[in-house]
Amino acid sequence: MRRRIVSLLIAGLVLGAGGCGSGDSETGKPVDRLAEAKAALPDSIKQSGVLVGGTDPTFEPMTFMDGDKFTGLDVELVEALAAKLGLTVKWQNLGFGDLLSNVEGHKIDVSISSMFDRAERQKQADFVNYLNAGTSIVVPKGVGDIGGMPGLCGRRVAVQPDTVYVEMAQAASDKCAGGKKATLVSSNTPSATVAKKSADAALNDFPIAALDVQKDATLELSGPQIEAIPYGIGVAKDRKPLTAALQAALYSLINDGSYDALLTKWKVTEGALRTGAINGGA
Repeated sequence: MRRRIVSLLIAGLVLGAGGCGSGDSETGKPVDRLAEAKAALPDSIKQSGVLVGGTDPTFEPMTFMDGDKFTGLDVELVEALAAKLGLTVKWQNLGFGDLLSNVEGHKIDVSISSMFDRAERQKQADFVNYLNAGTSIVVPKGVGDIGGMPGLCGRRVAVQPDTVYVEMAQAASDKCAGGKKATLVSSNTPSATVAKKSADAALNDFPIAALDVQKDATLELSGPQIEAIPYGIGVAKDRKPLTAALQAALYSLINDGSYDALLTKWKVTEGALRTGAINGGA
């Protein structure tokens, strides 16, 4: 998987980001990388003490609404990162396809919504990688393994608009032989569309698909995960200090065990990442 070169600013802030680094070469005193990250935050964020986060809360267990409260792994992770930086989070409910434009325009400070870090998206934002997730195919119970993406040929495939699954399903359909193309069905709830028999299969992130199947006994996962890719927290490309601060805070969460505790709580430990890479997708 292609890794992009991280800026010197980011590299300098995250070395030893669990709290103290190896020490200042001149004084020999430990360097508090997290304190440096806080100090480098944009003035508008430091002065308000608030990090404005945007999410599309339709991806349980990653981000969803519990009454009027935003919750899920994505939500709790950003709130934990903000706490490390002495900030609170103000959430905005945005459509998935609007997240990066709002980040780019500084209408929100960060986006998080089970968003795969892909090269095309890196043109709009930088991504702090925090979890690996593969693609899963959901089918009606009893269908079994359809053979991965080629098995979508001749089937109605539910995909959420503005997600990578639209392109993936279309690419699979384009490879189908004998006129048995896949038919794409646009849906904000792909698994539910299969359950209602309005589609024959659905594409979704593994954590979301696994929960859908757990909650609905009429559905099952078809075969193993496909192509694990990192999720990323989106930050405007002209706000490198904020990206660096979030990365430093993520390392601190990893080092003190809070990161593992969150993944255990939301049952996604198989996606754990230790690198905290910037733009580590492809």
